[in-house]
Amino acid sequence: MSKLLTVTFVIGSCLVLTTTAFAGKFDGSAPVVCSFADLYECGPTTECRRSSPVATDIPYFIRIDFKKKKISGTTGNVQDRTTTILNVEKRDGKTILQGAESARAWSMVIDEESGQLSATASDNVAGFVMFGACTMGR
Repeated sequence: MSKLLTVTFVIGSCLVLTTTAFAGKFDGSAPVVCSFADLYECGPTTECRRSSPVATDIPYFIRIDFKKKKISGTTGNVQDRTTTILNVEKRDGKTILQGAESARAWSMVIDEESGQLSATASDNVAGFVMFGACTMGR
């Protein structure tokens, strides 16, 4: 029984240390790379429909550099794009990013614990809603 308690304690301690080591890793202290798994396109006279990054010319992967306040990615048309993050807020374990590019406004929410994200981009004729996840970048 004593051996079982020791093993349980060691495993439990490792789990706590692992959780603590990764806690808050998406808090803006280091760059991250994100990908959109689900993307929906909406229009004023149409229902929202599922789409893809290629069809909407949105990058598959984006790199967020919080310190430089830049988001960059390459679209399906092999165009490198970079946009400036105009606003960063932290609330309730979420990092909220906002900006504008051309005539479009965008916003993004990243869960600081899990890296899950949702983002929107819109102009006067279309809106996009995207869901995905981030991982640590370089």
